[in-house]
Amino acid sequence: MASTTSHSPPNLTFAVVLLPDYQWLDSAGPVDYLNNHSQARLTATNSDPKLIAKAPILTWYYVASTLDPVTASSGPTQTPTHTFETCPPVDYVLQPGTLLNPPLPPDFIKFVKERYADPSVTFLTVCTGSLTLAPTGILDHHRVASNKGALKFLAQSGQLNRKVHWVGDRRWVKDGKVWSAAGITSGIDLAAEFARVYFDKDVVEKAKETAEEVPRPDQPDPYAWMLEGIDLGDGHEHRHRH
Repeated sequence: MASTTSHSPPNLTFAVVLLPDYQWLDSAGPVDYLNNHSQARLTATNSDPKLIAKAPILTWYYVASTLDPVTASSGPTQTPTHTFETCPPVDYVLQPGTLLNPPLPPDFIKFVKERYADPSVTFLTVCTGSLTLAPTGILDHHRVASNKGALKFLAQSGQLNRKVHWVGDRRWVKDGKVWSAAGITSGIDLAAEFARVYFDKDVVEKAKETAEEVPRPDQPDPYAWMLEGIDLGDGHEHRHRH
């Protein structure tokens, strides 16, 4: 589990959930962006040893129902490192988006509920990943961002889970044990905010330079207009503030 002192950098472990047809960039974007901050990556790119010493140690597990390769929305198949049953203890669970209303394997539901019940574990969701998690109940009463097109469709078709407080005008939201990103590329902005909060500022700046990325804040959200006039469950229609 997480290990850090005033004299040591964070040592963090992540479980990346792989469900069939998951959105590749939902996973690859935040994973690659966060990993650019790691001691291993900074060492591989011949960074300043003083900077490397301040960088986090990051460990990534890729989990699924079996160890068979999982097909994503594009790109190569991803081979899991562990099953939901064999995944070691982690600090964070990253849930990429999937197609809407996918069948949820019982071992996935068990994994999600057990990890969420652990007070030391936090969830990161990207795009429709929050909609995938919603049926498990762990997002109930949380403020959560998700893919706006999917939220609109589900709200208009009467399928939206109303126990979750869906947020339609932010690129990312942090509420308790849940960090959630809206559309696909918002996952990189979420990762950047995570890094800003938890990692050394010099390491964070180096990662920005490496990626040539200017992270977007949670607001203003340039795509908030997509949900204008849509009731997301609190009884009030979303109104985009220009």
